[in-house]
Amino acid sequence: MQKHWVAELLENLTRALDRHGVDLVLKIPPYEYGGHGQLQQLAELRRNSRAFLGGFVMAADCAVNQVELDRFCRSLRIPIVFVDSSPFEHVRDFPPNAAFVGCEDAEIGTRSAEWVAKTLRDQGLLSPNVLVVASTEHSDRQNSFAARLRAEVASAEITINDQGRFDRGRSAGIVSQTLQEAYRKGSTVHVVFCTNDEMALGAVDAVQKRAAAGEGTGDLVIVGVDGTREAIATIDAGGTRFRSTVVQESGRVAEVAVSTLLKLRAHEPVEVKTFIPTTMYPLGNASSAVSGLGDAR
Repeated sequence: MQKHWVAELLENLTRALDRHGVDLVLKIPPYEYGGHGQLQQLAELRRNSRAFLGGFVMAADCAVNQVELDRFCRSLRIPIVFVDSSPFEHVRDFPPNAAFVGCEDAEIGTRSAEWVAKTLRDQGLLSPNVLVVASTEHSDRQNSFAARLRAEVASAEITINDQGRFDRGRSAGIVSQTLQEAYRKGSTVHVVFCTNDEMALGAVDAVQKRAAAGEGTGDLVIVGVDGTREAIATIDAGGTRFRSTVVQESGRVAEVAVSTLLKLRAHEPVEVKTFIPTTMYPLGNASSAVSGLGDAR
C-alpha cells in the first residue's frame, strides 16, 4: 500500500516530539500492513509497553479489529492516540487512555463533491459521468462524496470502484479500463475522484497513456485526497488532468496528536475525538466551504 501522506505525517510527528525531547520509535509489520499483522505486533508491544511514554497507532481494518484494539488499549498503562483512522465511532466507546486525532472522512468526501459540483456547473455539464476510485478503508470518503454529489447534481452517473487499495498502479489499471470501455461505447468520463493522491496520480498515468495512444479524454478532471508534495507539485506544474486535492494538514494532525498524547500522559482532560478541518488545493478554485466539524464528538 502506498500512502505518501503517512510518510509526511511521520516526519511531522518526529519534529513535534523532538521539540518535547521525546524520541519516536517506529514499528511496521514486517510482512504485510493489515489488521492481522498489526495485531500481532501490538501483542508484542504490549509485553514491553513500560519502555514507552505512549503510542500513536494507525489502525488497520478498524471495523474487524475494534474489540482487539479496545483490549490492547485497556491492557496498557500508557496513553494511545489513534491517527488517520478511528477504530471507535463514538466518544463513549473509547478506552479511558485513548483518543483520536485526524481528518474526518465524511468531510473529505463532502468537500470534494462540492468542488466537483461547482466545476461541473462551470462547465455546463448537467449529466456527468463520474468515476470514484477508492479503497475499502476510509469508505466514508466515497460514500459521502457520492451522496453529496447526487444532492448537488441529481443526474450525475456515479460509479464507485473500491478496489484501488490506495495503490497507484491499481488505480491506473481501473481508470484505464474504465476509459477504454467509455471510448468503445462513444461515451465520456468527466470526473475521476480518487480517495487518496497516490490513486489520483495513477489516474494521471492512465490518462496520459491513453492520450499517447491517440484516444482523447475530453475535459476530464482528476481530484485527489491528502495534499501530498507530489500531488501539489503535479497540480502546480499543469499539463495534466489533475486539478485539485483535499489537503489533510499532516503538520497540524501531528501537533495536536502529540499535545493530546502528552496531556493523556499527565492525566489532563482532552478531547477524545479531534477532527482537523481540511481545505481544497488550490484554494482559488475551492467550492463553498464545508462547515467546520470542530473538535470532539
